[in-house]
Amino acid sequence: MKKILVSCLLTAVIVVAAMVVGAEYFVGNYFVHFGLERGTAENPQEPPKAYALLMPPEARQFTKPDYPSEEWELTSFDGLMLKATRFSPGQDGHRWVIVAHGYGCTQQNSWYIAANYLARGYQVLTPDLRASGASEGRYLTMGYRESRDLVDWAKKIARTDPEAKIILHGVSMGAASVMMASAAPELPQHVVACVEDCGYTDAYDLLAYQLESSFGLPSFPAMNLLDWRCKAKTDFSLHEASPLVAEQHAKIPTLFIHGDKDTLVPPEMARQLYDASTAPQKQLLMVSGAVHAAASQQDQKKYFATICDFVTPYMEGIK
Repeated sequence: MKKILVSCLLTAVIVVAAMVVGAEYFVGNYFVHFGLERGTAENPQEPPKAYALLMPPEARQFTKPDYPSEEWELTSFDGLMLKATRFSPGQDGHRWVIVAHGYGCTQQNSWYIAANYLARGYQVLTPDLRASGASEGRYLTMGYRESRDLVDWAKKIARTDPEAKIILHGVSMGAASVMMASAAPELPQHVVACVEDCGYTDAYDLLAYQLESSFGLPSFPAMNLLDWRCKAKTDFSLHEASPLVAEQHAKIPTLFIHGDKDTLVPPEMARQLYDASTAPQKQLLMVSGAVHAAASQQDQKKYFATICDFVTPYMEGIK
């Protein structure tokens, strides 16, 4: 009788364990598909469903800067064809900026910021980050691999214009990407400053925060499941998308910008990034009343005046 009872208990444990593992597999896969995978049968360039719910196609209307432009291409380190638009202010010059868009967006979301730089005489490059817009790729990596692509775009600019001085400017996931790029050992010396707007400390911590604050769900074990399947399906861990770690190795001047009404990426993350940064010069601008990714619209004058004041010393002697 005792042996039968033990056998039944073991069987029950095995069944429950199998059910838990199966649930973990399902939940983890769902999160990766919903949040990181782009494309549908009808539209391979459709952003991840999480973004598509927030901004339907009819809301994605942007005005292209009325400046001369040409299409650029780049093959990534892992063989993806990446696309970008190079805008010219209509005059020769060696001041450059790469503007990196946010999660689920395309380079079109960068055009408003690009137009402001163009009006100030900058050459501007607006890439479609991997798995976004016209660039190839199936999964977003929350800045991890995108940062390596930005380093390669900077190298392409340096080959095109050996006298170039380049600013990296990113918003949201683009901000995470430029922060990680700014600490990369292979970053060309032509990159002289970084502007990050509403970036997060760590992709894992950001998603955990959103699970708890927006959905009222415990981050454990959901985040463990998500990261487990993320590594299995995309070969990267959300912990690897960590601007906070990158800022501890930052080597170029960095301007941190954040809206004090941001509920997606809490303003406290900006303060953590600023405090951790080893950038040789750094500044933190908190824009009053700005929600996520809206600081440049909330107070356009202050936003771009602060950027100009910050980067001007690193552009001296350059047209």
